[in-house]
Amino acid sequence: MKLCNATPSNISIQYAADLDNVREVTLHGTADLSFWKTVLHKERLFPYHEADQAVLLLSAIDATWRGFKFREFVIAVGVCFSEDGANLDGYYLPHAFNSSKLLVFSERVFFQTPYFQGDIQLENKLPASIKLQDRTEVLLNAEMSVQDTPPITEYQEWRGPVFLPNSRGKFFAILAGETESYPFSSATDRLELKPSPRHPIFQQLIESNFAGETWSLRSSSRHAKSKTYKR
Repeated sequence: MKLCNATPSNISIQYAADLDNVREVTLHGTADLSFWKTVLHKERLFPYHEADQAVLLLSAIDATWRGFKFREFVIAVGVCFSEDGANLDGYYLPHAFNSSKLLVFSERVFFQTPYFQGDIQLENKLPASIKLQDRTEVLLNAEMSVQDTPPITEYQEWRGPVFLPNSRGKFFAILAGETESYPFSSATDRLELKPSPRHPIFQQLIESNFAGETWSLRSSSRHAKSKTYKR
């Protein structure tokens, strides 16, 4: 996946939350381009794509904010400002979960972000995994198989806008840290998605044939987030 700095230089951004030592597991993947073109058209955005496939990520973190421990899970779609889809100019955030009722309330009321409460489990050591449960229903279960090849290890950083559904605005984020990357194996790794009436994003992932491509693991990453700006 292409990494870049998409934060405009003419905006002085103040980050409302800037977290260090974040444990992170991210599954990068691809999905049907025409499906996400239709979804993003309503948001006046275009999908970023590689090899004629839309680029998405499913990411879980374990973090502490002002002494308050929480876990978070987000689903994001890479977007481009132009129809050619050549540059990763930002992400579209259709759905997210947090383990804390208080933080879900804060996200929805103060940032207008699409957060819901969920039980989030993650393991960022080998073999890595992400599990998301809503009430008694497991919506996502992703597990890495035992790896027999060394990872690609490098510092990665992305800065840019994250767009919210229904043109509710955008915020700016920083995602950075030493990253271990492993290929996703469709033969031996697990990726289970379950549709849910309460969370239609999972049906969208299934209908768009989301497929894993790469695991990214971070033991001590930085996650920063600004206030929400108008589009």
